[in-house]
Amino acid sequence: MKNTINLGVYRRLDNRLEGLSDDSPRAIELHNRRKEALHNILESVENIEVTDWGRTDDSDPHEFVELTIGAIATATLSYIIVPGVKFIAEKLAEKAIDEGASELAKWIISKFRSKQESKEILDFQIRFPDGTFISVDPPDGNAEIRISFSDGSVSGINYKKE
Repeated sequence: MKNTINLGVYRRLDNRLEGLSDDSPRAIELHNRRKEALHNILESVENIEVTDWGRTDDSDPHEFVELTIGAIATATLSYIIVPGVKFIAEKLAEKAIDEGASELAKWIISKFRSKQESKEILDFQIRFPDGTFISVDPPDGNAEIRISFSDGSVSGINYKKE
């Protein structure tokens, strides 16, 4: 297994907007909605392996979970081009980020956009082994993708205006 990255995913925080605590049944529902979304996407592709699910499957709700995932080195990942993916491809290529890890990141962004749109997850983050970090806001929020590179440079785009 090569091209391992860390994936951090926030659950929806609707319970807070509804005046409910982070251990309320609503928070648990939102936690479980994220859990199901993660399993649905990450278990449906044979070339992807989750080596650590973090606290995804806990019975108590968590605002944020972090997973370690990887793609088989020779894997070809197919995905649709969603807004922001071309930007990611260009910026990662400019900094010579590993092509396999870059493909995995683009696949995640493509697959997770629908889960953001259906309100199953909120923001998510992708961290590469070199420290490069991608943060993806949902389309009903800031609709921004930010890349913080290991050299300290930062680049971002509002993908609704792309």
